[in-house]
Amino acid sequence: MKALVIYYSLTGKTELVGKAIAKTLGAETEKIEETKRKNILFRCISGAIQAVKGMGSEIKSLNADINNYQLIFIGTPIWCFRPTPAINTFISQADFKNKKIVLFVTMAGTKVEKAVNLMKEAIEAKAGEVIGSFSIRTSGVKKEQIIEEGIKIGMLYKNKKE
Repeated sequence: MKALVIYYSLTGKTELVGKAIAKTLGAETEKIEETKRKNILFRCISGAIQAVKGMGSEIKSLNADINNYQLIFIGTPIWCFRPTPAINTFISQADFKNKKIVLFVTMAGTKVEKAVNLMKEAIEAKAGEVIGSFSIRTSGVKKEQIIEEGIKIGMLYKNKKE
């Protein structure tokens, strides 16, 4: 089963997890990027407001065609208990028919259920099958520990991929 790891990462922590999953699985990665670069403080504030409202943001086209993959990992930080605007846009634009999806979220706090449920509902409404979800606490955690969590997630799906 061909796998792809797609993620949005503002500070690089979600990227650490996504790349660790991909390396463990031998999967390709695709980083979602917004078209407008803003300073990190402004992005955090405006992004949090957009996240609360369930809004999206303008993102660049992906290089990978998700139609070529059967197993897709989607990762995002949690902002105000919700997925990021960039992930909202990606999910709203993607065709998940006949795709198995694993969600992973990174966060500073707790209470991941709302973000995961919002993404799961949106993906299932587009005929995708969410087969798993994971949360990784990244605040105050060393880079090596974050990577280790990504490897653990990848190992859980390594046999399913083959």
